[in-house]
Order: sequence, then C-alpha cells, then structure tokens
Amino acid sequence: FQFGYHSLAGPFYKSHSCVPLIHTEVAERADRDRANMKNTPIIFTLAVSLGAIALLSGSTDATTCAGDPSMSVADACHKTSAWQGQRELELCRQTLRGARDGLTASAYGIVAVRAALESSEATEGAGKKLAQDRKISEDVRAVYQTCVDMYGFARADVAAMEGALKACSLADFRRFWEGALASVDYCARKLRLVVGDVLRRTVEADRERILLAFILGGLSFPK
Repeated sequence: FQFGYHSLAGPFYKSHSCVPLIHTEVAERADRDRANMKNTPIIFTLAVSLGAIALLSGSTDATTCAGDPSMSVADACHKTSAWQGQRELELCRQTLRGARDGLTASAYGIVAVRAALESSEATEGAGKKLAQDRKISEDVRAVYQTCVDMYGFARADVAAMEGALKACSLADFRRFWEGALASVDYCARKLRLVVGDVLRRTVEADRERILLAFILGGLSFPK
C-alpha cells in the first residue's frame, strides 16, 4: 500500500506560501477582534460519549477485507509512528485508548475516523459561534463562516472514509481523505489572515486526526 500523502501530510502549512498580515489601516479593528475572541467562551475538549466507549471496545462493524491484518493496539500505533514520528504515535495511543487488542487494521481505522469526525464537528460548532459573534468585525466573521462551510465538506468526506473502509475501496478511501484534508487546509489558510485567531490550533489538531485515520485505515490494504 503506497500512501502517497507526503505532499499533503507534511508540517502544517508547509506547502503554502506566506499569507499577508491584516493591513495596517485595520490594526485597531484587529486589536478589538483579538480582545473579543479571547472573551468568547469556546470549549474544544471532547466529552467521551457512551457511543465512543462502545466504539473503542471494538464495536466498529468493520468488514474484513482481503489482506486486512489483525494486530495489537501497540503494533498499530508503532506502524503509524514509522510514517509520522512521535507526535503521531502519541495521538494514536490517545485515540485507541481503551480499544482491545486483536482487531483488524480497518477496525482501528474506523475508530480513528470516528474520532476525527467528532473532533471536526466540535470545531465546526465553535466556528459557528465565532461567525455569529457580533463583537467580532464583519470581515473576520466572514473568515469563520468560510471555515464553517469548508468544515461541512470536510465532515462529509471524513464520514465517507468509514464507508470506503467497509467497502474495501482504497481508491475511495484515498479520495475522501484528500477531500477532507483539502477543506481543512483551505480553512487553515484563511485563518492565517486573522490576528489573534483562537481556532487555528484546533484546526491543526483536526488535520492530524484525519491523517491518523488515513494511516491506520491504510494498514488494512495489502501492499
């Protein structure tokens, strides 16, 4: 299985040129936006639902595809670290915490897909609050609304990744992953225009989770 994601999965923003900062003539407005965004209550921590607990115990309803190997959680996470290093290893351990050993690679991939979906939904919700916050200037709210729109596309693609795994379709799995990543990256580029943005770190985290889902799910396909 050849991942072929290096151009998309490198350091965040690596492939993008620098985006100009907000023009000096709107510096005062940027300062007001920064202060208002700091005062906007946004909770990014995801609660573990009963559904998530069931999913971590292995109830992923995954279809076993030809060549889909069974492995331990430790082995699955070790394989992800071979591609992305220590950071991805730690994220994998966090995502698969509570999952039982001996599941197929596609089952672990589905766990990661669902975690990425839940995270993306939370970020989209936070973006909606910012886009509707009248204390923030109109042009900055427009940036957040763009992110909300792009996250709608990303969420649909992440959800479709699970279906592609269950259908044993590498082509679709890759296509939906690329679509999700492109939407998240578009939002990230827009956020670089906003001084004092409070959403960027969660967008970066979503990108990492989507990448992890792709790597784990990709282990289910024969090389």
